[in-house]
Amino acid sequence: MKKLFALLSILSLLFSACSNSSGDEPKPVDPNSGKDTTTTKNDLTGNIHGITLSIGQTQTLSTDDWKALAASKVNDIVIIPAAVENYGSTESGYKTQLAPLMINAINQLVMRNSKSKIWIGTPGVTSKDYSIASTSDDPFFNYIKYIKDQIGTSKWTNNIRGIYMNQESVYGTVDYLNPMDNATIKLMSDLSTQVHSILKKEFLWIPYYGYGSDPATIIKNIGYVADKYSIFDYVVIQPHYYFDGTVKTNMDGVYDCVKNQNVCYRDGTPVITPKISKTAIGPEMELDWHIVPPNNYTDQLNRYLETVTRYTEFKSTEPVIFYWDGNLTNALSARINLYFK
Repeated sequence: MKKLFALLSILSLLFSACSNSSGDEPKPVDPNSGKDTTTTKNDLTGNIHGITLSIGQTQTLSTDDWKALAASKVNDIVIIPAAVENYGSTESGYKTQLAPLMINAINQLVMRNSKSKIWIGTPGVTSKDYSIASTSDDPFFNYIKYIKDQIGTSKWTNNIRGIYMNQESVYGTVDYLNPMDNATIKLMSDLSTQVHSILKKEFLWIPYYGYGSDPATIIKNIGYVADKYSIFDYVVIQPHYYFDGTVKTNMDGVYDCVKNQNVCYRDGTPVITPKISKTAIGPEMELDWHIVPPNNYTDQLNRYLETVTRYTEFKSTEPVIFYWDGNLTNALSARINLYFK
């Protein structure tokens, strides 16, 4: 009887195993189905502790530089192309000449730090070629879309935080009753709509504060773009004091802009009151090879340290982005990491 019972048990197990080996067995999760929870999505929000990288710089960085950047206190990298004419001022040129360089830089960053937060810069609009602004919306947007398609869903979703508007000022005359009549402001506004509504990304601008023959107009134009219209999520302002010791009032003016979250003239008077937009305003920290070890030029160092003292309070609350040149590894270890620590 025991042998018969054992035999029946074995037959039952075999029948059960056969039933479970049908075509209904669990299948591997399709990585594109959105149901694979093994990949953690990178958080692209948070305060900006950033650095600029020109396209030219990305082509000359050493392996040690890339590693140093990946291990640094920096969490946002703004990649800045050259001016439009360097790529033929055409959509084709942006896609065939600029995009491969941008894609390579993105790959270099993500390969070494999977949590990199990257800002893709548009081709540069400058005072010499701003007439192209009126016809640049579609070419710029299509260039960005091309990069999106080339880098793939994972990098686009997890590493591209936003788009950087590569235009350091408002160029041309502004009618303050109808600011959108200015082609460079209109380009910013049109691209903003596409960045936010279609690409679902953030939008950044880094204009220079007033200097030269008409600083008040430069500041006023920034105020209209940053505070009257919801074009940008972040406006980070270049003081220019590091490069020109005669404009110390710029350092103080930018301080007032950031402290009040409202673009102000050098005397602290807001350009737009009350502020209408929700744009976050921060300072750009500036340094160059003069204070990157082994260099330590006194005048530049003193101005840099003044700026550090003036803007340190903002690093935990407002967007801060470093402009630099020289040796990146040394700039990070001696200056940038110390500021963000």
